[in-house]
Amino acid sequence: MQSSVINGTVSAHLTRSLVGAMTGADTGRLARLPDLAPEVLTDDLARVSTPSLLTVWENLVLLEPHTLIGPLILEDAPIGTFGLWDYLITTGATLRESLTQAVDLLAVIGDPAAEKLIVEEDGRHFTVRHATGTWGPDLVQAVDLFALSLFLTRARAAAGRHIVPSRVTITHRPPRQARQLAGLFGTDRIQYDAPYNSISFSEDDVHAPLPKAQPGMDRILAHHAELVLASSRPVLGWQDRFRAALTAAFQEDAVSLENVAQRLTMSPRTLQRRLAENDTTWRAQVESVRHEHTMDLLRSTDLPLDSIADRVGYSDARALRRAVRRWQGQAPRDVRRAPRRAPSAG
Repeated sequence: MQSSVINGTVSAHLTRSLVGAMTGADTGRLARLPDLAPEVLTDDLARVSTPSLLTVWENLVLLEPHTLIGPLILEDAPIGTFGLWDYLITTGATLRESLTQAVDLLAVIGDPAAEKLIVEEDGRHFTVRHATGTWGPDLVQAVDLFALSLFLTRARAAAGRHIVPSRVTITHRPPRQARQLAGLFGTDRIQYDAPYNSISFSEDDVHAPLPKAQPGMDRILAHHAELVLASSRPVLGWQDRFRAALTAAFQEDAVSLENVAQRLTMSPRTLQRRLAENDTTWRAQVESVRHEHTMDLLRSTDLPLDSIADRVGYSDARALRRAVRRWQGQAPRDVRRAPRRAPSAG
């Protein structure tokens, strides 16, 4: 169905909706990412790297700490916000058919390599199970709650009424806003610390005819979705996507060949081969990103050297000092004292 070329990427529709939720916030960090430029976010065929999307989520979580930022974003996201994918859910004959098709065509909106969706039926419940990447716990919780809320809000829009899920399971501990979350879901039948994330609907709800269904429209949209996927292309080339994935791994303290290979949906051996084809090695790339990350932390934060050493993977401040002298020919304190050079006008 879909080409592996879009693995490790998400749609511009999804990305710009999340960036739009940051209105009024300092988005300087985002502006430095090439696949988050305005001309990219307005291109419906553009595919943004998943590490760049995670940077957006990081900013959202920091902007709204201790809130249900994922579900709350969807309160102001009407049908159409996520483009074609939204309409896959509202045009089928029943909610069962529409949700199943939307799960099958997840790649239209999300990263098929990082987001896993499974549909299950047991005769009483229709369940959508969700799992995402192994990122920081705050990010994973925000993404998980966003995904479950996405299916609920779209199911309600498709049915034209306030559907209440028959069951919700969440792998995380109850948040401080557990009562608010129960209000958004419309039920207190929420199991926390569950083995998987899921949202279930009753068989009566999923088999009821949808008011906006148009015979044959669901098949037309599914065919169009396949064409969109075939025409979509990542904004970043492979090397830039690799660097983005490696940088994200540093930020999450999860730097390993296996971890980064998983983010890029390839085996560690294939990743090493791709690096060799680009005349570099895993070790050289790790050293390069560690250098960049260290310099950024030294120049833009007041973190103690022990904290920086821990963040970039050194055993202690002494090892960090040796590395900085090797890279810069000066001590970390001198790097911090040096004035920042203004960007070139050319």
